[in-house]
Amino acid sequence: MRVVVTGQGLLPEALARALRREHAVVVASGDLRDEDVARDTVAGADALIHLAPVAPGPAGDGAASERLDQATRGTFVLLQAAVAAGVRRVVLGSTLAMFDRYPASWSVSETWQPLPDVTDPAQLAAYLAEQSAKQFAHFEPIEVVCLRLATVVDDQVGDGRRDPRWLHVDDAVQACLKALTRPLRLRNDTATGRLVQGWCVYHIPGGGKHTRAPLARAGGEHGLGYTPEHDLAPAEPPVASPAEQAGDLALLGPRRRIPSRPIRRVVLFGAGGPLAAVTAAQLAPAYRLRLTDLRPLATIAAEGKPQSKGAPLPAVLPPPHEEMQVDVTDADQVLQACAGMDAVINCTVIRPHLEQAFLVNCLGAYHVMRAAVAHGIRRVVHTGPLQVSSEWPSGYGWDFDVPDDAPARAGVWIYGHSKFLGQEIVRLFAEQYDLEVPALYYSAFVDPATAQPHAGGVHPMSISWEDAGLAMRRALEAPTLPAPFEIFHILANLPHGKYSSAKAQRLLGWQPRDNLAHLWARRP
Repeated sequence: MRVVVTGQGLLPEALARALRREHAVVVASGDLRDEDVARDTVAGADALIHLAPVAPGPAGDGAASERLDQATRGTFVLLQAAVAAGVRRVVLGSTLAMFDRYPASWSVSETWQPLPDVTDPAQLAAYLAEQSAKQFAHFEPIEVVCLRLATVVDDQVGDGRRDPRWLHVDDAVQACLKALTRPLRLRNDTATGRLVQGWCVYHIPGGGKHTRAPLARAGGEHGLGYTPEHDLAPAEPPVASPAEQAGDLALLGPRRRIPSRPIRRVVLFGAGGPLAAVTAAQLAPAYRLRLTDLRPLATIAAEGKPQSKGAPLPAVLPPPHEEMQVDVTDADQVLQACAGMDAVINCTVIRPHLEQAFLVNCLGAYHVMRAAVAHGIRRVVHTGPLQVSSEWPSGYGWDFDVPDDAPARAGVWIYGHSKFLGQEIVRLFAEQYDLEVPALYYSAFVDPATAQPHAGGVHPMSISWEDAGLAMRRALEAPTLPAPFEIFHILANLPHGKYSSAKAQRLLGWQPRDNLAHLWARRP
């Protein structure tokens, strides 16, 4: 086969040497976020081993934002090119460090949820690369085998030291080679043949009885047939506390709890957009607002170019409200904008532009959540597009009663994909710091005064601008939430039966006023 290997360092180099014994090997170079570089890298390839998220080399060991962008946008661009080139097998490198929050005495396996540490860019980068690749496996004709590797070392560790987190590089190479060619036990046989599509995860610990994570699905004939040959684990098992032995789930609680405080001052990111504009109008009488956008609001308003017919334009508010020009992709500017605030509302969004979509929708969310934690802000209102509308083959496009909390099916649409990765960042921060984060998801905004009926009727998740703004205020003011991160579908009371705003009405105390009947009720 012609095999592409990405990444730099001990494992990618050892793997390339091993592969060359039987295959033609291409070692990726250049910035994989560049579409031309990615396309040239995978041209003519049969398989791809993507280790860059866990082995980025010196260039990826810098700022956290840069590493996350390489892992998210880099993975997206590379897999998009791989699909176009006809690559059918992708091996993705990830890390077992995402499970370090679980006690060492617990038998963690592939069926357990990763708990990446948001303060560790390496863990967060690997997790987000996984989430990106999984969406490709849901919707594109590729098989993705994700290998969560222990810490890769070689014989140079020396001195007889042993560590339950270590994985000898030769064993890591063995796992990669088997993942490259082994048939996967995926339920993808159809009446007419085999569907080459799917997602599979294996944990790859080192040898020895007392590794930090035990060998589970990867071992044996029904898995990868992985058999580590280098025992680097301690001779004694980890000592379990009484709470660990009792299975006390409180051990998985937040790393730090940020307390609530009265909300009087609110910073709003993306204030030049229509949703933020109607939200600011709703909040201005009761709160002191700091409105931020990349450009002055007066300039945006003066252009007179609404997003759609009847969409609100921003207004320049008098004191005590204030305005700041903030680039949400700049962590320092976001940190400064959150200073002295009691709550955050993030309405920033970029849709069609690949680079800016990932920088704003994904990294922007990261910067906002870091700033919120740094300033002790517990209430963050997050916004985004509907994540459960994708159709064939793995979406919910033709289902009904789709709940707000259904697992996201963002697909490979730049806007939805980048927003989904941002959502995962927000969720992880909320859970690890016990925040209160209502995430309001929208799809189709309507101005009742100007909208006209059309063939096919109104979108099943439509909402008027005014009702959307009122939902934002209710999200800011809701006294409490059942979980640190809660998703809410925001739509009018529509008869479609596809989506529902019942959760938002129940938990936020919000009620839509415009039912948009003139857009879906047939009239003489």
